[in-house]
Amino acid sequence: MNYIIEELAKLEKFKEYTQSINKKNSPITISGLSDVGKIQFEIATYIETKRPVCIVTYNEIQAKNIIKDLAYFTNEVEYFPKREIVPYDFVAESKDLPYERIEVLNKIQDGKVKILVTTIEAIMQSMITKKSLYQNVVNIKANDTYNQEHLKEMLVHLGYERNDLVEARGQFSVRGAIVDVAISETKGVRIEFWGDDIDSIREFNISSQRSTTMLEDVKINPAHEFVLDDTLENIIDRIRKDNLENVSAQDIETIQEGGYLSKVDKYFNSFYTAQNTLIDYLDDDFIILVDEYSKVNQRRENIIIENNNLIKSLIEKEKFVPDSIKNISENSLNISKQIVYLEKQDVGLANTSSTKFVFNYRDINYFKSEIEILFEDIKASLQQNKKIIVLAGNEEEVNKFAALLTEKEIPNVALTPSMSMSQKGKLIEKDILPQGQVVVALGRLSEGFECYDANLIVISGEDLFSQNVKKRRRPSKSFKQGEKVVFADLKVGDYVVHKSHGIGQFVGVNTIKTDGVTKDYIKIRYKDGDMLYIPTNDLDSVRKFVGDGDAIPKINKLGSKEWENTKAKVKKNLREVAKELIELYAKRQKVKGFAFSPDTPWQKQFEDSFPYSETDDQLRCIEETKKDMETPKPMDRLLCGDVGYGKTEVAIRAAFKAVMDHKQVAYLVPTTVLASQQYEGFKARMEEFAVKVELLNRFRTKKQQDEVIRKLKLGEIDVVIGTHRLLSKDVEFKDLGLLIIDEEHRFGVKDKEKIKQYKAAIDVLTMTATPIPRTLHMSIVGVRDMSVIYEPPQNRKPVQTYVLEYDQEVIKEAITKELERGGQVFYLFNNVEQIEAKAMQIQNLVPEAKTSFAHGRMTGKEIEEIMMEFISGNTNVLVCTTILESGIDIPNANTIIVENADRLGLAQLYQIRGRVGRSDKQAYAYITYKRDRLLTEVADKRLKAIKEFTEFGSGFKIAMRDLEIRGAGSMLGEIQSGHMEQVGYDTYCQLLDEVVKEMQGEQVEEQQDVQIDLSVSSYIPDSYIDNSSQKIEIYQNIALCRTEKDIQNVIDEIIDRFGVMPKEVENLIEIARIKQLAKEVGVIKISAKKDGIVFMYDNSKVDNNKIMKVLDKYASKVRFSPGVQNYITLKINKVSDKQILEDVKEYLMSNSVDENIEK
Repeated sequence: MNYIIEELAKLEKFKEYTQSINKKNSPITISGLSDVGKIQFEIATYIETKRPVCIVTYNEIQAKNIIKDLAYFTNEVEYFPKREIVPYDFVAESKDLPYERIEVLNKIQDGKVKILVTTIEAIMQSMITKKSLYQNVVNIKANDTYNQEHLKEMLVHLGYERNDLVEARGQFSVRGAIVDVAISETKGVRIEFWGDDIDSIREFNISSQRSTTMLEDVKINPAHEFVLDDTLENIIDRIRKDNLENVSAQDIETIQEGGYLSKVDKYFNSFYTAQNTLIDYLDDDFIILVDEYSKVNQRRENIIIENNNLIKSLIEKEKFVPDSIKNISENSLNISKQIVYLEKQDVGLANTSSTKFVFNYRDINYFKSEIEILFEDIKASLQQNKKIIVLAGNEEEVNKFAALLTEKEIPNVALTPSMSMSQKGKLIEKDILPQGQVVVALGRLSEGFECYDANLIVISGEDLFSQNVKKRRRPSKSFKQGEKVVFADLKVGDYVVHKSHGIGQFVGVNTIKTDGVTKDYIKIRYKDGDMLYIPTNDLDSVRKFVGDGDAIPKINKLGSKEWENTKAKVKKNLREVAKELIELYAKRQKVKGFAFSPDTPWQKQFEDSFPYSETDDQLRCIEETKKDMETPKPMDRLLCGDVGYGKTEVAIRAAFKAVMDHKQVAYLVPTTVLASQQYEGFKARMEEFAVKVELLNRFRTKKQQDEVIRKLKLGEIDVVIGTHRLLSKDVEFKDLGLLIIDEEHRFGVKDKEKIKQYKAAIDVLTMTATPIPRTLHMSIVGVRDMSVIYEPPQNRKPVQTYVLEYDQEVIKEAITKELERGGQVFYLFNNVEQIEAKAMQIQNLVPEAKTSFAHGRMTGKEIEEIMMEFISGNTNVLVCTTILESGIDIPNANTIIVENADRLGLAQLYQIRGRVGRSDKQAYAYITYKRDRLLTEVADKRLKAIKEFTEFGSGFKIAMRDLEIRGAGSMLGEIQSGHMEQVGYDTYCQLLDEVVKEMQGEQVEEQQDVQIDLSVSSYIPDSYIDNSSQKIEIYQNIALCRTEKDIQNVIDEIIDRFGVMPKEVENLIEIARIKQLAKEVGVIKISAKKDGIVFMYDNSKVDNNKIMKVLDKYASKVRFSPGVQNYITLKINKVSDKQILEDVKEYLMSNSVDENIEK
């Protein structure tokens, strides 16, 4: 047990308190506690009574602080957030918060919650009854009997949504005898039936769709908390009856169509006639711990007043008052369970008739500057026989503080994680804290305290070591494992690229039956309506056309030289680009630069002071950069990663490394605003280590600039951050060792020339916020040193997103709500001509707002000044066309409103939404559209995509892909972008790859495609996979097989996802094997003739001796026909499909054996 808890638990007074709890006394009041003293009490109550506890506090910030302190004692803490209830209509909302709530409710129901933290607001909200929510829970065991139709019904009752493919939480899919259910963001369960018997239950990975483990049984809990406990017809009847004139026909239509979730809060009492609160969900065994009754009660009263004002305002505006707003419980503190009030003072106590216990605590805080006072206080306390524990954040700090105590001749014991239990036991007997010695241990609390009753002092190193706690690393949920870009989103009408025939339009999959043989073909339309039918086993020759933007590609003419000419032209241009890159790369390999020393202990200490947990990608990039700096050749590394992914931290660590070797660092940024922001960041991180950081930009006076330039020349400045002013002739360095460039493509030609000169001799780290595609990254690996951060940081709070019809009242409410909590708002309005009028309109709508506006046609200087005003908080609503200053982080801007979102692409919305949610505050995004009388088909589709993107985050892949293509365009320059449009992204990457290899002297062999046309039924029947996009995905996976291992993987995946394969699919797999064998032995075409099978050879790869040996072996069974392409006809008996395929395989293998003999 924890020593801090042990000391409290030993007290007689505490034992009396636990006896009082065991006697079911209620309420009980504990007073005289400090902030962390309350935490000690909460955790000790849970441990000593062996009963679950629910801590109720007054707001979310306090709840988060409690959770942070509890984390030192236990990891068994759950947080139940309030529901976001909005007084307006929306089409869709993001599911992060609802999922967080249902997850905790499900754990409470399963008895897995030991310590629950929540707020009074969450307790005041009405909920569906516990009985209704859990009446349809599904429990399934392997080998049990269970009707599949009944399971599907139950899943719908539990709030799961049926989909063709499970891609996100809350979805289920049915494929024949297989039912998939997504139970979390990353995991699902796969239930396979045999008739009505459960054949197997497997857990599967949603991203790869592959099973991972076998399960004996599974419990499927509700997908969300709004499951229906009555029919929609009855609910609609009650809505009409309860609200008479006030019901909109549109609402009824939405509910009838199944989109009822967005209407539940509005008509809550009609949906649920019986209701509960969170307290009703807790078993009677739970002890309710109220964190300072007076504050909780004051917050309760404020909520009631705010709520009544909101209802009054809605009535005045003749707006509908949602039931959930009316339902806020005013008597939420009349709790029937056992209650303990935890108080700091013994004044205004919650309940005079309660059982009272008074303890004596005080807060203790020491700052870094007060360390000498701390040592004096420790000595005095030890003389008074007090027990003292000092908590430090990491092992290094534990040892460092223990060494300081020893230096001051203060007896101490250091307990570190690397010690064994027996070692600790020798130092501390039977969990009893020694008197006369200070115990230094690992841990963190927000502040220290003294408990006079226990004669105990706890000192926290939080302020003492001035280092923040690093959050524990959790694997990221949204980051998918190296996603394969699948064809699953290929739709009729999409443009495709065929390797040999060029760009055409996908018409669909055609099943063709001739002479009793059935096959599937991909149908592509070319210029002048020409059609091309491609056998599905050749699908590896076809790619979906992906270009940069919405431009329609030029369709090629079948049978013309047009496609080959286009490819040749693009390749020629690529050679020029590659040549320049390769020459530069080769030149740099030969130049000798400065080799930095390995990391110093200071470097480790500096890196440990980073307050967050690094992502794996970040750590890898830091490692790559530092390794590069330690080599004698000058570094030229490109660091890519989205805004906010932690590139600056990589740069800061590289800069610190350079300073440790007494070199100067220049950090070059494109805008004045960004320079000021990065300056503050660098200064804050480095000031403790006596590193001199300075700023050089337009906002500095002439005198200040001259002073900085003078000091740079003398070497009195270690790190300078600035705009292109740094590249002026008058700026000279004493010993520049590292140049860091942010967004190089945003600098002018002259600046780039100067940068080029620097690059010749010193280490350079260039950063860009454009995501770079993996494929492109691989192609350029030998030409440019790149580090890519693909993974977002861990501590991002999901942005609560609403998709709704534009309504001025909603806008006013959203802006006011943000301003009231001291935040700022981005208002996205993509119309330069009307933007000023829009800013005026918002100013009138919310008079207390300080509104400014900015758009792309303003000069750089104007934009910078507006942004500076916004960052410094002089304005709090920024109306802008697109989000300006891509690199700028504004943690205080946590609401974004997008007008006319249906005119923006998914990728844009994805990036825009990423602009908020950068702090620990809850961020909001309001994606609005105007419902025109005629919403265009495109806009309608886009809106549907936005809705899905918001609800399931499933648009993430498409948005990322879209952004990466743009990244490819911007990285290879404008000219390149045009060429990419001509051939499509995939062909472009393939050509680039070929060019780089050719120029590095590698032999690039043109891959000869093998054409196979056998009289064998080989296709995927609709009865096996009826969804066309999944069918194409499987066809593509089979066609892309290159080895036997690939084929086995595909077989496993097909059986796992769709069940036992029919013989037609088995034939497809065998044809994939034949294709591989044919490639190995130089056969380029296999086709069926009336009396046998014809094998056509590539004469350049096969010699006549080999053919002679095959002829000898098969004798009268084969006929040889020489020509431009030699071919051999093999006579076979057409017994069955299986036999034909076996004969072909055997023939090809005999070729293969021959080849080995020859060698």
